[in-house]
Amino acid sequence: MEMDRILILTHNLPDGDAIGSALALTTALRQKGKTVRATWSGELSSCYKVLTDAYVDEEFEPDYIVSVDIAGVHLLPKETKHLGDRIDLAIDHHGTNSGFAKESLVIAQSASCAEIIMDVIEAFGGTVTPYIGSCIYVGLSTDTGCFRFNNTTPECHIRAAKLSLLGVDIANLNQLFFEQKARARIEIERLVLDGMEFADDGRICFITITREMMEKTGCLESDIEGLASLPKSVEGVEAGITLRERPNGNWKISVRTKFLNAAKICSYFGGGGHTFAAGCECSGTPFDIKVAMCKLIKQEMSN
Repeated sequence: MEMDRILILTHNLPDGDAIGSALALTTALRQKGKTVRATWSGELSSCYKVLTDAYVDEEFEPDYIVSVDIAGVHLLPKETKHLGDRIDLAIDHHGTNSGFAKESLVIAQSASCAEIIMDVIEAFGGTVTPYIGSCIYVGLSTDTGCFRFNNTTPECHIRAAKLSLLGVDIANLNQLFFEQKARARIEIERLVLDGMEFADDGRICFITITREMMEKTGCLESDIEGLASLPKSVEGVEAGITLRERPNGNWKISVRTKFLNAAKICSYFGGGGHTFAAGCECSGTPFDIKVAMCKLIKQEMSN
């Protein structure tokens, strides 16, 4: 079958890696004469305008569906969840990928999905233009915390250097995504810090983001991207846990660790991710979730 109409899916609450991967692949496939559409849910923070302003959307019935940066169909937003059993190809870097697609390209040792997308584009003869390179750089840099996280490899720096040589304005992207913050983000950080909690002699740190806090500050979902790294940055903390209230009343849990297996901890709640950065979704009260998390983390610490 000729695959001329391609739909690219991203996960719920998409981050820089999901958005960058989707837009890079969309643009490169359009170079080859394909009809391609990228999808994402919700309103994005203003920093993403440097990527999305160049994207032109179009509606069509796809004959091929690709997912990027998605480990399982449960991570699809409600708008595309009905397509979960129609995904032809999953491109991903999560070792916990459930194998939901008809075909999978999963490279768990990649720090970001964008790195894999870069290889895919070069493999089918696409040209990595400065715009496509910017999309890839946003994915690579945001998933590595601007090359600060322990998933950063020498290959990440090599790719960044190559993108710079291709004309990507790395300094501008770093300023937009890692230095500039919306005032609403500053306000919610203040509230989060006020409510920070510690357990197990300071080795576990919790922050909580409620819907009320989001509404009070006017924060978009994408404005709080990266906030999950905050608790782990505190001296002496080995596991940082972020509880984020979802509109349905459940809690999205993000686990960031220095030495512990975050994916294993989240797997007890049906989640997954990477060794030091993983997530899951839970129902219940914040207190009960924190108690359960403390128990699991202490169990991992004793192993």
